[in-house]
Amino acid sequence: MKPNLNHRSKDKSSRRPAINTSVRTGAGNKMMYENEAFLVLFFLTATIACYLPSLGNDFIFTWDDSSYITDNPMIKTLSPESVRLMFSSQVGGTYVPLPLLSYAIEYQLWGLDPLPFHVTNLMLHLACTFLVFRILRILNLKIMFAAAAAMIYGIHPMGVESVAWVTERKDLLYGVFYLASLLLYIYYVKATTKKALLFISSLGLFILALFSKIQAVSLPLVLLLVDYYCNRTDWRKLIVEKSPFFMLSLIFGIVGIFVLKSVGALKINELYTLSERLFFGIYTLSAYFLKFFFPLTLSAFYPYPVTSGNALPLIYYLSPLFIILIGFMVYRTVGKTKAVVFGSLFFLFSVFFMLQIFGAGQGFLADRYVKVPYLGLVFIAGWGMEALQGRLKYGKPLILLVFAGFSIYFMTLTYQRCGVWKNGETLWTDVIVKYPGRDSRPYACRGLYFRTEKDNDRALSDFNTSLALDHGNSEIMLMRGNIYFDKGRDDSAYADYSRVVKIKMDNSLALGNLGAIYVRRNQPDSAVYFLSKAIRLDSSVAVSYANRAVAYGGLGKTEESIADFKHYLAIQPGDERVLTSIGIACQRLRRYSESIDWFDKAIARKPGFPNYYFFRSQSHKSMGNRARSLADALKARELGAQVPAEYINSLR
Repeated sequence: MKPNLNHRSKDKSSRRPAINTSVRTGAGNKMMYENEAFLVLFFLTATIACYLPSLGNDFIFTWDDSSYITDNPMIKTLSPESVRLMFSSQVGGTYVPLPLLSYAIEYQLWGLDPLPFHVTNLMLHLACTFLVFRILRILNLKIMFAAAAAMIYGIHPMGVESVAWVTERKDLLYGVFYLASLLLYIYYVKATTKKALLFISSLGLFILALFSKIQAVSLPLVLLLVDYYCNRTDWRKLIVEKSPFFMLSLIFGIVGIFVLKSVGALKINELYTLSERLFFGIYTLSAYFLKFFFPLTLSAFYPYPVTSGNALPLIYYLSPLFIILIGFMVYRTVGKTKAVVFGSLFFLFSVFFMLQIFGAGQGFLADRYVKVPYLGLVFIAGWGMEALQGRLKYGKPLILLVFAGFSIYFMTLTYQRCGVWKNGETLWTDVIVKYPGRDSRPYACRGLYFRTEKDNDRALSDFNTSLALDHGNSEIMLMRGNIYFDKGRDDSAYADYSRVVKIKMDNSLALGNLGAIYVRRNQPDSAVYFLSKAIRLDSSVAVSYANRAVAYGGLGKTEESIADFKHYLAIQPGDERVLTSIGIACQRLRRYSESIDWFDKAIARKPGFPNYYFFRSQSHKSMGNRARSLADALKARELGAQVPAEYINSLR
């Protein structure tokens, strides 16, 4: 039998005269708390209000936005070939073709303006919130309590990471398709007509969810929960019915494992034992449950508590007891209602694959992992409010008071949390404040942000701290070496680059930077040696060709120098400095007419730079064209170049 969601106390002595003080709307003369349009508008408006700060956020290029969006060549074009690449490639250890396709569409329309990307994320979150409301309604929650539960889902602070971080478009797209597939399946279960169409439509939406994020593989288990809740009992038939869903989950799950393995994301399983990972998973499950009620100390990054082999904090060993207690409380409801079992198992099944028992990635806990799983808990919350409202003497005002308190609390936290995701500085400072000295990566990421903002002093400080926590991190060492190089501290830069090469001999960037130092030291032989090794390893780095061109020039190998400058321009076209360098090299070879062509190109790119006119003047003079040489010399002087008077007089 279905749970009685409309239970009311039979104690007539507790009743009071019903005095109707409710405000009515014009639509069907319904009270506002019974009017669906009003309630939907209310909870969606509340959700928009607390997420407004996210619309002013930047891209977080220090935390995946660069690889997924700003530096991702796949989204820069929208063509059959680019779409093929999206559906046949991985990015950052994930297979997410539909989110990539959405980025490509946005890029074609608005370029790299972050606002439209954030608007899309918010719109998708609103769609998820509305779908939650529809699912709760079809599961027989009264409209007021379904709306209240959907509002909790929409404004919950644990959802901020998925909305305020553009990279997590995959959470939102998978959430929309997952929830839509679930909704259609419930319609299928309850329908008497068009069942085949509903089932196929649900399956199609499930496929779209899988193409958005691998976490969608949990849906077949959730569909079995729907069968349980709706009193379908022929389990053998039901499992066969779900076989297309299970088959798709298996296929995408295997693909996901291979993708993670290919990028080394499964190495965490080698660093921690299975027993340690079990405690991590149970602790994480406990944390997700508690954060539903008290979402405190939220963070973009949760470092592992200890290195492998060391004792875990006591709370990790106690967390299984907490889960057992919660399980016992859920078990006590069996026979009384299916709602608590359904909601609890929905939460467990949909989050289970993200508990990192079989670890993948850098962290063992992430706010974004509960985007869909929290539907199970908001269902219990909505069901609980409806049940208590009829059982308590002052149930309705008491529930309203508690709901209002939690809503204000959640909205405030969500509004504040959106500001944390403003940029790389605010995000990583928040992590560092909460977990000081626990992990090298937050310092490295904030240092990278400072580096791009040309704040090299603060960047250097963060890189130093990061390396103090992780001595052998070659990537951070390379970044610190780059700052030393920019500051002219070549000896310190040389030491860092050399250590990087010792750790990873095929690091083309470190080899190229060593070559650049030798160029600055006027040691062209050594420069050519290191730069040639760098180019053999990675021929796409333009600056390596430019530096080797300078080194060849120092060795008197002008033809080789010109060839490398041209390689540079093939990768980085239009650099007027390199155009001028080729012109000067042609002058050395007395190919003055050719040099003028190169100076013309440089001047076309930067017409206000005086030296280019002076260089071209020298070529015209060498060709005997005194009038043009004089005109260029006078133009150079007009623009601020110190042209010797003797030179100008020689042309008159």
